[in-house]
Amino acid sequence: MKKFSGVFAVVAVAAGMFGAPAFAMQERELVEVEPPAYPRAAERREIEGHVVVRYNVTPDGVVDGVEVVESAPSGIFDRAVMRALEQWRYAAAAETTEGVERRFDFNFGG
Repeated sequence: MKKFSGVFAVVAVAAGMFGAPAFAMQERELVEVEPPAYPRAAERREIEGHVVVRYNVTPDGVVDGVEVVESAPSGIFDRAVMRALEQWRYAAAAETTEGVERRFDFNFGG
């Protein structure tokens, strides 16, 4: 996986900063996080944007039923976010946590 040499890419995924209601985040601890990779084509063209997703977390902590709620520019960063979420794991719970929303920002900064 490509690292960001020479480019500082900010991908906001901090728990609680964007997205899920406080009660949902308190119920499930995020134990494995894989940040989305900045797509090479977007990086080369210096495209910035964001993706907002909504998903459920199964009782065994797997992210499931991911849907893109918003993305700008459309379709540029969606796949990177979906691939990253496949790697995420939450703490186990008695039941499914539904409707977790999270925003991922893709920015160049310094």
